[in-house]
Amino acid sequence: MAGNKYYQFVTWVTVLACLLMTAYPALAAGRTPVPANQPFAVPNQSPLALSLVPFTPTSAAQGPAGSSSLNVTAAYSSIFVQQSSRAANLDLDMELGYVSLGYSYTLHPRVRLGLELPAAFYWGGFMDGFIESYHRALGLPNGGRENAPQDQVRYDVSSRGKRIVSQDGSTQAVGDLRLKGACLLWEDDGPAVSLVGQVSLPTGDPDNGLGAGGAIPALGLSGDLPLGRFSLNANAMYFHLSSTSLLDPLEPDDVWAGSLSLGWAWSDALTLRGQLNGATALVNDTGVEGLDNAMLQVLLGVQWKPSQGQLISLAFAEDLIYYTSPDFTLSLSWGWVF
Repeated sequence: MAGNKYYQFVTWVTVLACLLMTAYPALAAGRTPVPANQPFAVPNQSPLALSLVPFTPTSAAQGPAGSSSLNVTAAYSSIFVQQSSRAANLDLDMELGYVSLGYSYTLHPRVRLGLELPAAFYWGGFMDGFIESYHRALGLPNGGRENAPQDQVRYDVSSRGKRIVSQDGSTQAVGDLRLKGACLLWEDDGPAVSLVGQVSLPTGDPDNGLGAGGAIPALGLSGDLPLGRFSLNANAMYFHLSSTSLLDPLEPDDVWAGSLSLGWAWSDALTLRGQLNGATALVNDTGVEGLDNAMLQVLLGVQWKPSQGQLISLAFAEDLIYYTSPDFTLSLSWGWVF
């Protein structure tokens, strides 16, 4: 026991020393450290949201003309929903891994173009027992998870007797390719507003639930507001879903998605960040909360700038509205502007 306490003490002292080392240059210079201005860019990992509402918040600021940006995002989620009504059935039991590779190029100080290719896999996983214990410890509902066999994989969606998605085995596939663009509308020595848009092309397969089955255009705004050691970012985007077939015969509504992200600079190298991501419901009046509910997640994490132009982000996401978002998501991303 004494040995464990000793190792815990050494671990915490080491972590504190590393944090103080990252903060020391700014503190020694007697100036305010500058926070990272990028929000967490991981989308909602529920497979239906991932295919139909591929919303990834972005900064409004543009890089210098001729600069490129490379981004890699990885995430892992635990998902369980088991609900049915006369109109629809939704049965999700899986752990889902997600990886995306993105590239953008700044054509002009006000114009940025890019693309992003995602891939995902889902399987039975290994974390069901841990999640149930975690929920019990915090007094959170398990949503019926404790009544289902552990570490199983199911992806079953149907409506009025018609099977929409039916998968009972592990699956991995490329998702829908996203073409992205941004145009800087206004900037004033820090604060900025950009028009942002994207089109998701149907490169994924809707039969395995990892593609929308049609193009999804989206348009929105992104805004940045630096406040000393704080950095505020907000995004809002409208997704037009009429050409998709993933939920057929259900007809998905167009969706509004948005985010609010606040970062605080511990030092020039380290930013602590909290963020809310949300979206309106995919469909209405099915009697299945996993389809009818809006989406809302809270993300907490850190961002580290190991060198000029690079940013590493680590975030933990928890659902605030049940059934339309994963129980939890852990994400790691790396970005490089060059």
